[in-house]
Formats: sequence, C-alpha cells, structure tokens
Amino acid sequence: MMLNPEGIPLGTNCTEAAPDPNAALRFEDLTIDDDLSLLDRVVRYVRSGIALQRLVHVKMIAETAKTVGTASTINTILPLLPTLILDQESIIRQHLAAQLLPLCLTCMFGDDENFDPQAFRKSRSAKNTENSSYKYNSEGYTIATLKIVHHINILITDPDMDVRKAASDALATLALYIKPQDIPSCILPTPLRLVQNIQNEKSGGPL
Repeated sequence: MMLNPEGIPLGTNCTEAAPDPNAALRFEDLTIDDDLSLLDRVVRYVRSGIALQRLVHVKMIAETAKTVGTASTINTILPLLPTLILDQESIIRQHLAAQLLPLCLTCMFGDDENFDPQAFRKSRSAKNTENSSYKYNSEGYTIATLKIVHHINILITDPDMDVRKAASDALATLALYIKPQDIPSCILPTPLRLVQNIQNEKSGGPL
C-alpha cells in the first residue's frame, strides 16, 4: 500500500483508498509515549508496524541526530538505516533519503558547536579548501563517506522516482562538504555507473 505525503493510504488508481473497517487503527495504536526521550522515541517508532508512525519519526531523524550529537548518532541511529532503506512504503524511503545529508553533517561536524553549513559552503566556493575553522570528526567522516553514502547509493537505484531524486540531491549536496580529494572516490562513481547503465540499456547490454 502506498501513502500520500500526508500519510493517507492510496488505492490502486492513486486516489484515497476507502476505509477498511477490518484494518482500522485503534486510538491507542497511534498514541506516542511522551515519557520517552527524543532519541528513544525515534528508535522505537521508526520500527513501528504502523506506517504513519514510521513516517513521522523518520522525518525526525536529522533533528534527533543534531540534538544527541555524533556519538549517539553513530551508535544508535545509524543501525536503524539498513531496515529503513528497504521500507515497503516509498514515501518513507523518500523522506529517509532527505534525512541522510543532515545525518552525514552531524557525523562529520556534530561535535563542532561553531559549524555553519552556509559558512562552510561559502569558504569552499571561495576556494578555501582547507576550511581551517572547521574540524572533521575522524570516525564520523569515515562513517558518513562509506556507510551512509552506501545507503544513499541504494536509494538512488530505488524503483520510485521521488526516492531516487531525494537520494541524488543528498549525494550531490554532500560533495560540497566532504574533502575535495575524496570526491572522485566517494561521489563520482555513482553518477558514472548510472550513465554506463543507461548506455548499456540503449546498446542492448554491456560489451
């Protein structure tokens, strides 16, 4: 079953599906435990069997990561991603893809209270590639450029166009924040591989 952006189930013709009394959610099924911390809420409800609860809390991942910092993001939030990128609802995968860029930034810079994404991009565009006022978190940088980029690459090949676009935007923007020398190995292989796949399809298969 698909959801529209408001989390309403859609029928086969992409109109709002008629209510199914046999599948009606009880009020208590949608109740959120307000006694949980922000991190514990996200951890619990992104794994909910109810798509709407998963959607709401997937959209909170970046905010939560920024709040709890790099260490908790790496240890607690990142292990949630392998399951979420395979979520059966495309709208959830789409919003997850949009969360992955800020998640990378938290891993790379989350412990730097002075990190300003706009100022960082300006310094990069001014060809100040050293960005000496900002310090990467070594572990977080490695995880962002290997593990999270791997998840982004999976979503770039998603069957749903909106998911692919959100993931492609995340990867392209990430190139503005990683070390310039890592762009060829971290960012470029994906678009090059996609172009090659298109060429192979047009020619009837790989040579």
